[in-house]
Amino acid sequence: MEIDKKFIEKQKKSLLLEKEKLEKKIKKLDEFPEYGRGDDDSAREFSDFENNQSIEFQLKELLKKIKTALRAIEKGTYGKCSICKKEIESGRLESMPYANVCVSCKKNGKK
Repeated sequence: MEIDKKFIEKQKKSLLLEKEKLEKKIKKLDEFPEYGRGDDDSAREFSDFENNQSIEFQLKELLKKIKTALRAIEKGTYGKCSICKKEIESGRLESMPYANVCVSCKKNGKK
């Protein structure tokens, strides 16, 4: 059974919205915080910047997955498991629109 076009269009809108949000968050995290000129302020700035780098890495990884899903929509392969080539469950795609493997392949630890 093939995924219908309405569902794919809904997913595309959701992915584009999430992509925009992530890009804004990443840009904001990339800026070095400035709290003041004191030693305590400098230490806090550096600590927050380091923490932001870790968060930024995770957001960039998610952004990659979203961009891959958007390319799959454009190529007409969205919703197909990248391993077994079967259709990914719609519930999985609704909760994780960037999913590229089906539940069965994920459960079996296939990559």
